Amino acid sequence: MKQSTSLVRILIVALLLLWGGAACGGEEVTPTATAVAQIVETPTETAVPPTDTPAPTDTPMPTETPAPTDTATPTETPLPTDTPEPTATPTDVPTETPEPTNTAVPATNTPAAPAATATPEATEESGEPEMITVYYISNPNDILGVFPERPFDAAALTANMNNIYNSLQTMRGNIDGAKAGDAAACSSYVGAYNNILYSGVFYKDVPGDWEEIDFVYFLSFIYSLDRTRPAYLSCINAGKVDDFNYGLALTAIDQTVNFMTPSLNAANSR
Repeated sequence: MKQSTSLVRILIVALLLLWGGAACGGEEVTPTATAVAQIVETPTETAVPPTDTPAPTDTPMPTETPAPTDTATPTETPLPTDTPEPTATPTDVPTETPEPTNTAVPATNTPAAPAATATPEATEESGEPEMITVYYISNPNDILGVFPERPFDAAALTANMNNIYNSLQTMRGNIDGAKAGDAAACSSYVGAYNNILYSGVFYKDVPGDWEEIDFVYFLSFIYSLDRTRPAYLSCINAGKVDDFNYGLALTAIDQTVNFMTPSLNAANSR
């Protein structure tokens, strides 16, 4: 449009110049160069059409995550059945018995020495005594107890033998009352039995002149606690001793006293 307007203006100027020349007649006029307007093309502004901004595309919705499948519940493992605990050996601490005086006991015929089994059990800790497992004579599968084994001590061995002898005498003096149901007699019998049981100590490296005494002490310890045990249990459980266990205990007490008396006299005389 602007370009057409410029052309029209140029044509009008040219016509005016021609018309002015004709009016002047025939005068010779030195022709002069007419200024011709230079047509300068004005660059047209090219309208840049706005580019359409693409509409944002819809963001796809996330797909649903499948719910986890139920994991099978593990079956419960059956718990192991409780193992019955072994019955414990009575652990009552015996009352201290005053050390008996050396009493000469008349020697009697000794019965045949009963058999006994002892199994040494060495400990790993230094300074700790070895332990000996002792079994009942009447039932070699039944453990009487586990006792320490110490280096030989003549005075201690003699004291232990006197303790067995005096405890057996206490048991002998109360067995009749225990049979009659006397609670005090039963208590004295049980206490004397425990006094032997919990004072058990054995010795190693015994000198030759003490070996027989030590052997008699060992067997007397076991025998005094073997056949007398049923009466001991009767007193604890029933408060009295029945006829059978009374006779069994009485015989065992007398035989043990007779068996150990010569060796006890020999030990007391040294």
